[in-house]
Amino acid sequence: MEKYGKRQTYEFCTIRNTMVRLEMIHITETMPDYVHAQSDLLPVSCNRQSDCKHEGIRCIVFDQQGRDPMER
Repeated sequence: MEKYGKRQTYEFCTIRNTMVRLEMIHITETMPDYVHAQSDLLPVSCNRQSDCKHEGIRCIVFDQQGRDPMER
């Protein structure tokens, strides 16, 4: 059984030279023997995303379909 959700994490952004807050797709999988595995798949948004778009900086945050939201 797989469960998808979102969680937040902080990472260093080399473009901004600062820490940014990313919202990640988070998956929890339960195996038949009830072992739980967790991982983060993709960042889907960043708290500095609009600043980058305003300044014409390409963002490397992807949405659930694997598209760069800055290309919309």
